[in-house]
Amino acid sequence: MTQTRYTRLKAIKDFGYDIDWDDLKQFHIGIIGVGGLGCVSSEMAARCGVGKITLFDFDTVEIVNLNRSMFKIEHIGQLKARVAAITLKEINPDVKVQYYEKDIMDPSFESAFEREIEQIDIILNGLDNIPAREYLNVKCILLNTPFIDAGASRSGLSGYIHPIIPYKTACAKCLSSISIDVPDERGEPCVASLPSTMAILASIQIQEMLKYLLKFGQMIDYLMYDMVTGNFLSYKTKRDENCLICGKEPQNINNYVRPKISQKALDDYIDNIKNER
Repeated sequence: MTQTRYTRLKAIKDFGYDIDWDDLKQFHIGIIGVGGLGCVSSEMAARCGVGKITLFDFDTVEIVNLNRSMFKIEHIGQLKARVAAITLKEINPDVKVQYYEKDIMDPSFESAFEREIEQIDIILNGLDNIPAREYLNVKCILLNTPFIDAGASRSGLSGYIHPIIPYKTACAKCLSSISIDVPDERGEPCVASLPSTMAILASIQIQEMLKYLLKFGQMIDYLMYDMVTGNFLSYKTKRDENCLICGKEPQNINNYVRPKISQKALDDYIDNIKNER
């Protein structure tokens, strides 16, 4: 029997699941943010043999990022998306990889970003700030592109995974308008960052992606992970019919969250002020 890099992946079918692993080659996924989550999820997606991966991240590798699985000392100062793209091609040359060294909220990138979203089958979110998450939620709902939201708490000790299928499941906005008991630190920028927590969250993202693309198993609804207690808490959500983003009568959602200044421009502005003092 001739073996390939996918032999043991394809063996899942022998356990009663009617899937064809080669189907993954036809899919195009997006990774938004090549940080703690994106490093792990993009590598796993490449090893699984997804047809095409598009990366989005405008940031550069810093010394504090060396707890990520993908970055090394020699990568400091280089753009994360470029480093990740090169690494993924080395891991699996079968996979097409493209990247954008852009802030997704940069107004000049909005049209190009929308065009890319329309071509992507599913997006894995690895953003670490709330405005960008809200922006991505709006764009994915508007363009009817599924995405798997995920994020770690500020402590790095817990996190969540939330698959969002536009107009079928609760979107990220719905969670603020229905009764669901989730921690307040959901989706805020990390202060601490544990690679173990990130790897767990990213692994579940990939598993949900595989279930969605290959159409097997049952997808989760909203899952919380607490590293301190070791508990996984599963929540049931529902789509809010009055949601401003995905409701039956949505507002002009393209104007609900619009970029006014990119994160990079804001960072540069703050740095200039600091230098003038």
